[in-house]
Amino acid sequence: MKTTYKNDDGASIGIGAMIVFIALILVAAVASTIIIKTAEELQQRAEATGDDTRDEISGKIQLVMAYVSEETGGAGVTTVDEISLIVQMAAGSDATLLTDIQWVIVCDSGTTAEINTGEAETGAGVVNAFELDGATGLTAGDSVSAGETFTLIIDTSANCTPDVGDTQELRIIVDGGGETYAQLTYNDFQAGTLIV
Repeated sequence: MKTTYKNDDGASIGIGAMIVFIALILVAAVASTIIIKTAEELQQRAEATGDDTRDEISGKIQLVMAYVSEETGGAGVTTVDEISLIVQMAAGSDATLLTDIQWVIVCDSGTTAEINTGEAETGAGVVNAFELDGATGLTAGDSVSAGETFTLIIDTSANCTPDVGDTQELRIIVDGGGETYAQLTYNDFQAGTLIV
């Protein structure tokens, strides 16, 4: 008996389709890995930005009032020796150590720019911050909490001693938090004169 052979190429088509299918799965796996990695990076960046923004807004000092607290002379006052800032920790702030609160005053002495810098508590344990009454000193190692109002004392007798009509830039900086800007305007030198 004579056997007739029939050419059947269906199996080769199936193998080709399987190769294409596997290739598509590999491409999809690589693409999904890239998409997942990118999404994770974006999420981490968004969280870091949110934390920084929260610290910037809530971890800062609000300036309530500033005034001349000590001057030299009497009727013919010519020098402001000290100013007092009434400040408050912003709502939502974490407890902040006095060592993390600094100030910078930038002024023009007429010939060069001067800077008056200081801290609420220096590394040597000197505290320039007081309870709201301005007489009861906070102690070294103290911290201030959200909503707590206190006084910062700034000595202006050596640097950035103002003249009548002067304006000075004040920045209060919380380490790891926000920055507060104010402009100090000296219209009079008598003790108690508001400068903000």
